[in-house]
Amino acid sequence: MKVKILDFTKSLESIDKVRGGVIREKIYDILYKLYGLSIAEKKDPEVVFGQTALSIILSSVFYEHISNGHSHLRSLSDYIRESGYIEGLRRALEDLLRIDYREAIGVTLEILDVIPRDIEYRVKDLVDIALKITSKRSLLKRDFAGRVYHEITGDIALRKGFATFYTEIPAAYLLATLAIYSLLGLDEKNILEITDEEAYKIIERIKNSRYGDFACGSGTLLTAVHNTCTRIASALKYYYDLDDVNPDEIARKLVEENIYGIDALKYASQITAINLALLVPTTITKENVYTIYLGYLDYIPVKGAWLGSLELLVGSQRVGGILGYLERGLQDVAGKVTIEGHFGRVEIPDKFDVIIMNPPFARPTLRSKEVPEEERSFFGFITEEQPRKELKEKYSEILEQVTEKLRNIAKENIERLQGLPEELKNIIEGVSDEKLRQYLNIGLAGEALPFLYLAYKYINEEGGVIAFVLPRAVLSGVQWFLARVLLASEFHVKYVIVSSDPERGYNFSEGSSLSEVLLVAKRVREHKPDEETVFVILTKKPRISLEGMLTAERIIEAVKRGEISASLGNVSFIIKRVKREELLKYIDNWYRFASIPEPLLSDYMFKFLESKTIPISDLKVKIPLVRLHKLLKTVNVRRKRGKREVYVSVKAIGIDAKEFYTLYNCSTATITPYPALKGTEERFRSSMKIRPNAYLIPKNEEVKEKAIEKFNIYAGRILLPGVNIWYVTSRVIVLYSDQKMLSNTHYAIKLNVDPSTEPYAEKALVLWFNTTWGLLTILINREETRGGWAQVKMGQWLLMPVLDVASLDSETIKRLAGVFDRYAEKQPRRIPEQFNPRDPDPIRLGIDIEFLEALNPELKNKHDYVKEKLLELYKHIDIALKQWIG
Repeated sequence: MKVKILDFTKSLESIDKVRGGVIREKIYDILYKLYGLSIAEKKDPEVVFGQTALSIILSSVFYEHISNGHSHLRSLSDYIRESGYIEGLRRALEDLLRIDYREAIGVTLEILDVIPRDIEYRVKDLVDIALKITSKRSLLKRDFAGRVYHEITGDIALRKGFATFYTEIPAAYLLATLAIYSLLGLDEKNILEITDEEAYKIIERIKNSRYGDFACGSGTLLTAVHNTCTRIASALKYYYDLDDVNPDEIARKLVEENIYGIDALKYASQITAINLALLVPTTITKENVYTIYLGYLDYIPVKGAWLGSLELLVGSQRVGGILGYLERGLQDVAGKVTIEGHFGRVEIPDKFDVIIMNPPFARPTLRSKEVPEEERSFFGFITEEQPRKELKEKYSEILEQVTEKLRNIAKENIERLQGLPEELKNIIEGVSDEKLRQYLNIGLAGEALPFLYLAYKYINEEGGVIAFVLPRAVLSGVQWFLARVLLASEFHVKYVIVSSDPERGYNFSEGSSLSEVLLVAKRVREHKPDEETVFVILTKKPRISLEGMLTAERIIEAVKRGEISASLGNVSFIIKRVKREELLKYIDNWYRFASIPEPLLSDYMFKFLESKTIPISDLKVKIPLVRLHKLLKTVNVRRKRGKREVYVSVKAIGIDAKEFYTLYNCSTATITPYPALKGTEERFRSSMKIRPNAYLIPKNEEVKEKAIEKFNIYAGRILLPGVNIWYVTSRVIVLYSDQKMLSNTHYAIKLNVDPSTEPYAEKALVLWFNTTWGLLTILINREETRGGWAQVKMGQWLLMPVLDVASLDSETIKRLAGVFDRYAEKQPRRIPEQFNPRDPDPIRLGIDIEFLEALNPELKNKHDYVKEKLLELYKHIDIALKQWIG
């Protein structure tokens, strides 16, 4: 099929070039027309013509499928024999249109009006493939349309940089199975050990529940939900001999009455509609698949910016009424994609029992300084100035509303969140240090967070289930903190699944290289004392839909058995069960529970953080730990308050990259009084002690005074990485310089310690960060972005537990500083190469042994034994690193 679609695409592109691109423009308008906007795909014939081919194939398959239920409709082959492939397909679809089915086939009919007759031989290839597919009906029941879309045109769109990612099919079935089992309570009981009455109740729950996806794309998640529901119903029928249960009727009812799909692109909604229709063995009469407009309309009463599904935050009644108007008046703009198009008011339920989504992730606007203003886009693909401005303003309004709602929910639930650390309560109540208040700002979390809030608004309060594919930052990101508070307050977070499979990827979306997470949570009014969250680390991901379903069931089985690791064929995973009190205690970063794909090492680190002790033989090395912000100096910085300037006290950590580029230019040729570390090249950070590789110059006279002031306030000798670090090429993490400096990639910090011991304390802290225990602490607190790429943002550094150098006596501090001096300019191996127990990095081993001896001099008499114990620890670290990054 790939070859035939590629042949069609190349042939049509060749003809289109001769005709000046007219064919491409017309087909684009049919497939994607977003009024007032342009998107990346418009200029790319491979995308437009590839999706043209897919539309022809799917409509042909759809015709053959539906015609079986209408005796007066002839086979597609009959039409083709009479009129040829293009005209024959047109006549067949027009006859189908007389029954209705307008939205399912209307796009293809319009395409057939545009494509030239000299492409007939390529259309023949596509229709012949469709006829072969329809002869194998089993293909149609397994998300056929979605699979083809992902494999062919979806892949093209991803390669060409379109904004949307689509859920991997195995991940969709894994997520949907866990969601439906959670809804039905089947993750807490054995389906083979229930009564007939319970079986009937489960089937009734399946038949009467509402299932929604507000960013449905090609419909993969909804088809996975449909398959899961019908599979459970069929199993119950045959296990319990329920003669009056008809799985085919349940399949039809789910599509016609229970499943709702919404997307911003009409073409994607059409794929979903066809996809769902092909799952049902009988003919269906209606569906609930919608296109909610994304763009700018100049029509009354819908004039203004529209944000697709996020408009539902305004209210489903308003959106439903306006879409009803659009269906009657502006059907090409937005509307309900139905199989039998009965127009009128669009019905969107007030509440759903399952909401499953893979929403868009990216920040709505590109902020990179390298992207010129005129090329910056909204939602990844909207570049035209006026629509972009209108949409940005509308999105900002919604974001402000969501932020306020989430803050209020957090404040209202503080008492409900028993066990929440005092510092996190202070953040929620707004009484923490200014630099910790970024935990209350969701602006940089991306578009997915408002969609999560949307699901909260529309989920049934009585046990409704939300199931999401999200960026892994939802577990650890500063800007996702309020989302975690929402989940912990209003939901029982049931399953959190990540991938630590360097071969098959850390993602759950097609073509994405991002680290992602599958999350399933059940709405509750009250939390139970024994509530647990199951964290799953996939060390080998499922590859096919069947493996996805079976993996979900194997996870449920493993939890019941108390297993910490399990496998199923080619799939393997690690399980960590987390009690609610632990979930709340570590709510600043839930990724700690899934960050280490080696269960014994993970347990070791939690015990270390709890006990603040490193066990070595019969001796326990006490490590006083404190959150970093408590070690930092407080400095006064100027802030504008209207027309006035005031001084505000903040912690001495900074500055971020945005402010750096606003205030400074970097020079490697001119030495100034303002040294800096520029960039993250390995050669500039290969040892703990570094030197400046650039010098700062105030950007212009206007900012000169402020630039110098900022340097004097924030420049420090300790540098913490603030951007993505590639751990494969890192040797050390935290850096030290004899000269105070700033960086565009690192945060400089200043310690609040006795001035007489400050130089020693700074070296002791940098040494700590680069010991094995310091590195592991950073690793479990990281925000993983893309496999071995990870970062720790300012807020995460501030809450990180670190060696409390302020509590150590001066002799201990000096011993630690002496260890630092001995290793400061030595270059260890790259981190993944440091922990091989058969060939450990001697610098790594030396740093760790001497660090322990500096804290507890008695260990000097047990040097060999300490080394032996460290090598045992290194073995687990080596396994974990190989599992994480290969």
